[in-house]
Amino acid sequence: MYTDAEGRKYKSYEEYVNSPDLDLDLIYAKLWSGERTPQNKREREIKKELDEMKSLGMKLELNFE
Repeated sequence: MYTDAEGRKYKSYEEYVNSPDLDLDLIYAKLWSGERTPQNKREREIKKELDEMKSLGMKLELNFE
């Protein structure tokens, strides 16, 4: 069982990571780290862009405010 910061409960951390409830910045971060499996066409495109950035030695910068 995993509970997120807002109190939503998930069967596991993996279910949480792949949840549609995540904010977009967390989706980017989880795709970047490889923790999240792309869930739809848009996320597959994002993952492709992130992989290209990684191959160029770029870093992912997100502003968590």
